[in-house]
Amino acid sequence: MKVFTVHEPPEAGSGRLEGVTLVKEGFCWPALFIPAIWMLWHRMWWVLLGWLAIGVGLTVIGEIFARTGFVVGILSFVFSIWFALEANELRRWSLARKGWRMLGVAAGRDDEEAEQSFFRRVLTPAPTAGSAQRSVPARPPVVPRRPSGGSEPVVGLFPHPE
Repeated sequence: MKVFTVHEPPEAGSGRLEGVTLVKEGFCWPALFIPAIWMLWHRMWWVLLGWLAIGVGLTVIGEIFARTGFVVGILSFVFSIWFALEANELRRWSLARKGWRMLGVAAGRDDEEAEQSFFRRVLTPAPTAGSAQRSVPARPPVVPRRPSGGSEPVVGLFPHPE
């Protein structure tokens, strides 16, 4: 089951659920294999600039210092994995900067099922307090019992019951 956050565009009025977008929680495979195209597709300009700056910085360090090629390669690999782990959170940040509002969380096998379950939950009126009947009878509260003052030994640190 995948978990998504649901975001509403800034131009949507209150109560109108048009143009929402779902952002998946967790690892983003496209951000690992085609990060620049993924950022351009989602119009994440500031994130793209930061990603390019770090990539160019690592390349310059690799060119300036001749014996750091292996270390720069490891750092580039770690940066790529980190970026793919944080890509969807950076997408949420970009949406928030553009005025998008998070409406809630949805879960499903894929984004279509999650969207359907979200709209089903949001658009279904909640039952009022008077109309909902409780199907399970209420249980009485559990009251701890005091041990009886019998002659049985107490297991633990205390040798005699009080």
